Amino acid sequence: MYIWNINKLVTALKERTVNDKQRKSYSITFWAIVALTVLSLPVVYNPSSMNRYDVIDLFLFIIINVIAIFLLISIYKKRSRKDLDFFLPFFSLMIPLFLRNILWTILLTIIGYIYIGFFAPYHSMDETNLIDVIIAAIVEIVMNIMFVHYFKKIYN
Repeated sequence: MYIWNINKLVTALKERTVNDKQRKSYSITFWAIVALTVLSLPVVYNPSSMNRYDVIDLFLFIIINVIAIFLLISIYKKRSRKDLDFFLPFFSLMIPLFLRNILWTILLTIIGYIYIGFFAPYHSMDETNLIDVIIAAIVEIVMNIMFVHYFKKIYN
């Protein structure tokens, strides 16, 4: 199972060297990531605690991911390699991209809050929530651009 090295994963998917045990591992890990992502959304555990920035963040998350999935499906439909399915690359690419997503979110959040602490210590809570929304949107867009890029590499 390729957890970090996306290029080796892409090569394995193109050459169809992913065995059944790895397929099962990718599938289980994918659904665990989906469960963690969905359960971390405020609308799931306490919808009444959502402020307007949480709602904006949720809508951006949904819109960005729906657009990305639409692009992935269109890449799949136009593929030159008819022997490859959709779900194995989708499930398997999610794992290293999700790990990168987490690391980028942590890094940008640290940078954002260092900025607030040193250069703008009197920002309101609304402004820090806005920084969180911007960081989440940027990371989600970058992750989905990477997803589309690697999907193109697999299917073309």
